[in-house]
Amino acid sequence: MSEVKRAIDRILSDPLAAARGAERAIGYVGPDLPLDLLLASGLVPCHLPWDADRPHGRSAQWLENSFAPWAFSILDSWLEGEFDFFEFVLFSRGDDSSQRLYYYICELQRQGQLSGPAPLIFDVARIKRMSSLNHTIAAVRDLADRLDIDDAALREGIETANRRRRFFASIAAERDGSGSFYERLVRASLFADVNEQLAAVKHEGANTKGRVLLAGSTPPDDRVHNAVEAAGWTVAGEFHDRGLDRLGQEIEIGDTDPAESVGAHAHNLGIGPRAFGNPTEALVREVRRTKAAVAILWLIEQDEARLWRVPAEKAALDKAKIPTLVLTRRRWDAADGTAEEIARFLEGRAP
Repeated sequence: MSEVKRAIDRILSDPLAAARGAERAIGYVGPDLPLDLLLASGLVPCHLPWDADRPHGRSAQWLENSFAPWAFSILDSWLEGEFDFFEFVLFSRGDDSSQRLYYYICELQRQGQLSGPAPLIFDVARIKRMSSLNHTIAAVRDLADRLDIDDAALREGIETANRRRRFFASIAAERDGSGSFYERLVRASLFADVNEQLAAVKHEGANTKGRVLLAGSTPPDDRVHNAVEAAGWTVAGEFHDRGLDRLGQEIEIGDTDPAESVGAHAHNLGIGPRAFGNPTEALVREVRRTKAAVAILWLIEQDEARLWRVPAEKAALDKAKIPTLVLTRRRWDAADGTAEEIARFLEGRAP
């Protein structure tokens, strides 16, 4: 096993280790929060980890079934004090479960039923109009004030985040081999600084029958990738919130106000269920870019926003003559025959 893989395994075996060992740390929840701002805060950033196989505990007293399953895992960990060392936890309003979990935690803390770090929310707005852009820029400034981030620190945060964006772009361009490795790499980047590992990635080709694009809901880990690999194929790209493109393009700062630059980047970021644009066209482009022979649209039961896109996406993929497996209303832990259905779909299919 390479040193990079060993480093990734260490991070994923204890996702809180780096933040727990830091003097000050900030947690976050959501796929579209500005990394530049988190890195500029002087606090070690770490996404709150989840466990797809953990049975719902006390969280089930408060959270409805419409919450994404990861929310139950995170709230149960919060209730057990696992996140007490964080000073703050930042939630995204760009994701329904994330923003609702923020309000539930605020109310539970108000009632004295929950302790832990102070919850904050980043009020990103995505509608393509000037008022939404200005609103997001103002949200960046408000959060920067709350975290005592000045313009110089924010510029440094942008430079550090841009370095990670360059690494991810390079890796995406040269990606080859087992898709599960890239899934684990991106997931590890949520919990710790992986710049050193990103710089050391060596792409290893793999014997595979063909390439798959995985789209729809974000899986909890590499279990869907592993199902594809068990059938002799590999995931060549992800079209969901946790792909190699999750940080977006580099921010060109120049002499502009850094808060405006970060706000504009967050406003235009094309990931998340509330992102605007044409996801159907983007999906077909991504299949072509990754040279995938087939696509899998995998959506969990609670992912109602994305479900509305499926008919148009399937029609576009059919028109492009891309064989597609549609798996909707699925269990988040994939313990519902997902692997078997993927195997049947891929069996005997020509790449």
